[in-house]
Amino acid sequence: MRSASFILALSLLFYGARSQSKLGLEQYSFIHAGENNGWSPVAHYQTSKKWYAEARYNYEDFQTFSLYAGKTFSAENEVSYSFTPMIGGMLGRLNGGSLGLNTELNFRKFSFSSQSQYSLSTDNQRSNFFYSWSELSYQPLNWVYTGIAIQHTRFYQANTLMEPGVLLGFSFQHWLFPLYTFNPFSNSPYFVVGMSWEWKHGKGTPKTITPQLTTRTDDPMQ
Repeated sequence: MRSASFILALSLLFYGARSQSKLGLEQYSFIHAGENNGWSPVAHYQTSKKWYAEARYNYEDFQTFSLYAGKTFSAENEVSYSFTPMIGGMLGRLNGGSLGLNTELNFRKFSFSSQSQYSLSTDNQRSNFFYSWSELSYQPLNWVYTGIAIQHTRFYQANTLMEPGVLLGFSFQHWLFPLYTFNPFSNSPYFVVGMSWEWKHGKGTPKTITPQLTTRTDDPMQ
C-alpha cells in the first residue's frame, strides 16, 4: 500500500498589500526507481480577508481527493511570518478528516516553511497518520535557491519514518521549479520534480520573489 506524497508546497511570496487575494496552482511528480511514479496536483486560494481554501488530489493517498479550509495570520516586518491552521476532509481510497498547519518564516534571503497534518481514517484506524514536511532554503540569486528538506511520517502504532533531502529550485516571474532528492545517501533515493504558479489580485506592487513551501507531497506509504 502506498501513500501519496504530501505536498510540500512551495509557493511564491509577493506580499504587496493586505487587500490582495491570491490563487496558486502546483504539480509535483515523484520518481522512484523500479516503481510506478506518482503525481499530485494542488490548487489553493486566499481571499483578501485571508480566508484560505485548498484542494488536492493524490495527496494523502492515491485516488483520494481532499479539501481544506482555514484562515491565514501573517505580518511583514524584518522577519515576515505566516500561519494557516486548516481543517479538511478526504474522499476516495482514503476517507476521513484532517487537521493541518502551514507555516512560513522569511528573513532576508533565508526562508523556512513547514506543513504538517494529522489525518483520521473513517475506514481503518491503522491508516491514521501524522505527517510533516519542512524546508530551510537560501536564495543567493533572484532566480535560484537551494536548501534542505525533511519529511516526518508516523502511522498509527508504527515506527516514525524520517527522510532527509536536498533541494535546488529555479524561479521565473510567477513560476517556481523545485527539484528534490530524498534519502540521497541510502540504497533507495527518490526524486520530486515540481512546478508551481501563483497569481495575485488587488492593490499594491509585488515585492521580490522568495521561494516558499505551501503544499507538497510526502513519502510513499509502505
